[in-house]
Amino acid sequence: MPDELLVLGSSSAIATPTRFASAYSLIVAGKLFLIDCGAPVSNLLYRYGLDPLDVNTLFLSHWHIDHVAGLGMFLSHNRILKRSHPLNIYGPRGSQGKIRRLLASSFMLVDDMGYELNIVNIKPGKQYQEGLLQVRYFKTEHLENPKAKADFGDKAIACGIVIDGPGWRIVYSGDITSPTELDSHVGKCDLLIHEMAHVQPEAVADFAATAKIPHVLISHLSPEFADAPEKIVEAFAGRYTGQLTIAEDGTRVAL
Repeated sequence: MPDELLVLGSSSAIATPTRFASAYSLIVAGKLFLIDCGAPVSNLLYRYGLDPLDVNTLFLSHWHIDHVAGLGMFLSHNRILKRSHPLNIYGPRGSQGKIRRLLASSFMLVDDMGYELNIVNIKPGKQYQEGLLQVRYFKTEHLENPKAKADFGDKAIACGIVIDGPGWRIVYSGDITSPTELDSHVGKCDLLIHEMAHVQPEAVADFAATAKIPHVLISHLSPEFADAPEKIVEAFAGRYTGQLTIAEDGTRVAL
């Protein structure tokens, strides 16, 4: 089976009738990984013929609710189904404590899940190995504002992710304030997954053209674009000549 990215949820934080919140699956050499965990991720895996018990590893970009709302149900679901093998979760600073508190709020403990739950608080810039994947997080500006820092301190961190697989590289923007934040991370990128909830398509098109990115997948769409994807196509026309894909829930990209 060829490596594949599957869009499970392509909406922003505002629900739409046809799009669920941010979640993506990666199938690499027959192994299943998740990027972000918007709700209802377990149901969506089943919808597309995948099994939550087969997920090896989750990579979380940040803790805004639209990116993690399906996590508690996913962990509980694996417990009820008597998962027998470890589950690894990578997330920004504070993820270990957040997941423990998330479970405790539903009267569950990490040590009582019935399977090994390995939670890693990532360090931006450090390389992590998961199967055939090499994964590196980088900090974005999404939570680098005075209010977030005043209210939540150094745990207010959002990240993008560079994922290297066998013969390909994906860059996942996460949530950002400008595509130029990706400047030093998109080298040799085969696929850029770029959000469209906090940026305008013209800026992304110009960035992708300058960076010579061969394939751009636009996802995490705000209502402005979720119901009118042709606006993105029009904005990219004449600016970007590579392959443009506007994500829908269920979109598959061969890697």
